Amino acid sequence: MISTQEELILETLKKLDIPYIRVTHPPIYTVTEAKEYGNFEADGCKNLFFYDKIADKHYLLVMLEDKKAHSNTIRKQVKATRLIFGSEEKLMQLLGVTPGSVSPFGIVNDLKKEVVLLIDKDLPKSERVCFHPNINTATLVLDYGDFEKFIKWSGNEYRFIDVTKE
Repeated sequence: MISTQEELILETLKKLDIPYIRVTHPPIYTVTEAKEYGNFEADGCKNLFFYDKIADKHYLLVMLEDKKAHSNTIRKQVKATRLIFGSEEKLMQLLGVTPGSVSPFGIVNDLKKEVVLLIDKDLPKSERVCFHPNINTATLVLDYGDFEKFIKWSGNEYRFIDVTKE
């Protein structure tokens, strides 16, 4: 059964003429669990929701699964005073998702364009990427170019940042 959140993503991708492969599975909360489930034939991504209290700004970091999100490194690149993980309430309010289902597709719910997407500068090197369609019982696999098409369509601010492997 397709949830309302997933249906919104699938309809948006159809409207944008973005092809994808949909894989259903038991709830997956981490990239490690996804690897245990199977091979999606795409680069897996971690998606982390951050908040800068001083600037009252939210960020969604989309990075390759083998990278480490060092908040100080990220903070310096976005010129934030201090980055912390965003609250579950704001995650639901801004992106319409719960922890474990965080995905860049959540920006369809960010009508005021309050969330800034931070994209790992190495992600464009990926041929295919995969993300939950705002629910963790499915994964969508799509070409990186189509993912970028979706990001540009959203109207949210985005920028590429350097995320390290160490």
